[in-house]
Parts: sequence; C-alpha cells; structure tokens
Amino acid sequence: MDQAEVYSELVATIQDLVDANMTIPVIVEGERDEKSLRELGLSGEIVRLNSGMPIFNLAESMSRRTKDAIILTDWDPRGGVLCRLLRAAFEANQVRYDTDLRARLTILCRKDIKDVESLAAHVARLGRQVDGGWHGKESKKFYSGRKSRAVQARRARRILATRSRPRGP
Repeated sequence: MDQAEVYSELVATIQDLVDANMTIPVIVEGERDEKSLRELGLSGEIVRLNSGMPIFNLAESMSRRTKDAIILTDWDPRGGVLCRLLRAAFEANQVRYDTDLRARLTILCRKDIKDVESLAAHVARLGRQVDGGWHGKESKKFYSGRKSRAVQARRARRILATRSRPRGP
C-alpha cells in the first residue's frame, strides 16, 4: 500500500468512527487520546479509562447507560491488555463492544505511531505528504551529500593546488 492508499483508508476509518460515535461512546485511555479524537471530529461521548474507576465498575456503569461501546485503546502491549480486560468486563455486563475500528487503525498506523494521541498529527502529516506539500526534514542521505562552505573551500583549494603543479618527469 502506498501513502495515498493508506491515507484514504485512514480517512475512511476515521469517518466510520465519527459516524459511529454519534450514538455509541468511545473508550480511550487518557485525556490526550480524547483531545486527539476531538481534533479528528468526534463529537459524541468519549469515556476515559484513567478516571480512577476500576475497569469492571466502568463496564457496570456503561451497561446502565448504553448497550454498545467502541474500544479504542492504544496499539502497544499495555493497550492490548486493557482491550482484553474491557472485552471481558463488557461481556460480563452484556455490553456489545466494537474492536474492529481499533484493529483497522492498528493495521494502518502500526509502522508510524503506536497510540491514539498521535493519530490527529499523523493524519495531518500524511495528508501533507500525499498533497505534495511536505516540508519536513529530508533524509540523512540528503544531509550526508551536503558539505559546509568551509569544507567546500578546502576541497576547491586542494583541487586547484594539484592542477597548478607540473605533471610528469
């Protein structure tokens, strides 16, 4: 998949998340995750895990309010553990959960980012790259080819000095 395809798939996945969030709450790990999702356009309910409430109590309170939830934890090992704990707690409380959006985002962003809080910046960066307006740092290869003016001047003097010497016997 090239960057344009990844970007279009990512935008489609985020649009699906925005549409689903109109009626279904999204569960994230922390405040920065919530802020990133708000930047992406989510306007529905977003529930934070680090509010001080144990996971099972959170699942119980969610079961009183709604019968559906979207789990969107980070795609690092800790986020995977939290996702499994949430799934078990939701199953025990008869709350239907959706981890499909998390899986799609994990596949699309695995090489570049590992958490939800970086998602908004990643989407913006990919958009700039696809549109051709990327003004970030060039690769190390670019910088290794460039030399400072002092180095260029020394090289030029050395070349001129060798050319002015007589050659041969």
